Amino acid sequence: MHRTYRNARVRACDCRCPIHHGQPRSIYNNPDCHCLAACASHPMTLLAPQINGAMFLDAADALWYVPSLEPGHWDWRYATPVDVGHPLFPASTLITGLLRETHAALLPVLYRL
Repeated sequence: MHRTYRNARVRACDCRCPIHHGQPRSIYNNPDCHCLAACASHPMTLLAPQINGAMFLDAADALWYVPSLEPGHWDWRYATPVDVGHPLFPASTLITGLLRETHAALLPVLYRL
């Protein structure tokens, strides 16, 4: 069996979210979203219980933060880009770099699957 790597911009949501299921995802702060952080359409993600949420790179490689409601459930209404003025901004350059490097390092592994 041969698998072709497809990035999050072109993969369809597979987490049964009533808003995105079966479609590519492009909006990350829809109030009716029930997507998981591990949805196939979701970009590289860092789960961070220390800050009660998760950080991820969106389809344009911008860093976002989404707060956690409870383990495995996310408050997408309040998902926000991490930019100037955001409390996590001082760490954003480091986290963005690590997520990009991790993604790049995983690509060869994905091609072998």
